[in-house]
Amino acid sequence: MNELVVIVEGETEQTFVRDQLAAHLALHGTTAWAVLPGRHRRHGGVKKWEIARQDIIRTLKERRFCSTMFDYYALPDDWPGRVASRSQPWDQRASHVEASILADVASAMGGGFRREYFIPYIQLHEFEALAFADVKSLASVVAPVADRVVDVLVEEFSNVLATAGHPEAINDAYETCPSRRISGIVRAYKKRLHGPIVTQRIGLEGLRTTCTHFASWLERLERIGT
Repeated sequence: MNELVVIVEGETEQTFVRDQLAAHLALHGTTAWAVLPGRHRRHGGVKKWEIARQDIIRTLKERRFCSTMFDYYALPDDWPGRVASRSQPWDQRASHVEASILADVASAMGGGFRREYFIPYIQLHEFEALAFADVKSLASVVAPVADRVVDVLVEEFSNVLATAGHPEAINDAYETCPSRRISGIVRAYKKRLHGPIVTQRIGLEGLRTTCTHFASWLERLERIGT
């Protein structure tokens, strides 16, 4: 079995990798697990690039495959490509940062670097964008805590999605990022609790069908070792 370490932003992403991604990749011959960045791994959050890069390089030197799962929304400006990506169209921003990250790691590791072992992924724009892949599933998960009718919530979430045009296009401003869009409709929404439940209910195939950038990442992970 191939071994894949996914360096993730926080507990929500860690739960997603553990409960959904790992089981799926096991069918493709890869054992996957998630770790939080830095030495103090009990605390998530996007760290400075140097901290994440140390984790990435350490993993690659152990001859394990390595990927990342961080929100574009919260990336500090010291991450490669983050500042320049702001001038890119929305659907190219994450890819621009990913390419810049790959180039930086390749430069740091020198001539012995094998590019196929590092598969960077930046989530557009944050994890909750995936929840909008199926607004019916999203509504069904949060309706009980909101004490709201599912059909009414579906309509409200659909309006958000229609305005953006695509789940991954829901923008990254402070008040309009995907998580605040949800909490603006359902105040009882809890990212760590409800986010992974929603994506599990949607399923990886549902996420793949709707979220094109996520689908590209998943496909690359499925090809590990081939």
